[in-house]
Amino acid sequence: MSNAAVREREILLLEDDLIQTMLFRGAVDGVLGRVTNFTDVDEALRTMERAPFDLCVADLGVFVEPGVFDDNAGVGFVDAVRREISTTIPIIIATSDRKPGNLIASFQAGADDYMLKDEGLERVIERMRGWLKDGPFEADELERKRAEILDFLGKAHANNLDLPD
Repeated sequence: MSNAAVREREILLLEDDLIQTMLFRGAVDGVLGRVTNFTDVDEALRTMERAPFDLCVADLGVFVEPGVFDDNAGVGFVDAVRREISTTIPIIIATSDRKPGNLIASFQAGADDYMLKDEGLERVIERMRGWLKDGPFEADELERKRAEILDFLGKAHANNLDLPD
């Protein structure tokens, strides 16, 4: 048996709500991996340039930089991660936002999963477990999954069907 240390999984949380952050950290930190949380996109991206992460969980409405809040900053975060940092880190959007346009925009930017916070923290954790268990991923595998989701959402929209919340 090897004495080599197993690297703890690194999970990035982009969330500006203190209570949401505390609940998330209490449930995840040390259980699924080590959680590093950020309240603004700029700081999260700067850290990601220097340190590897195995999974990201991001809210849509967060600070772009300290003091500058944007309802869609999470989409910008996802886009920046995909363009500048990594095409293989799974990114889960966990938000209270129910607008179908944000669902589509998130996947177009490069998100891999989308959850509503009111589904409960247990559901977010369940999805995180799945992504961590099935990874690491190849960039083309994640891109193919996103393309399938976008195709489904496009067909639903074209047929005037309610998009999933």
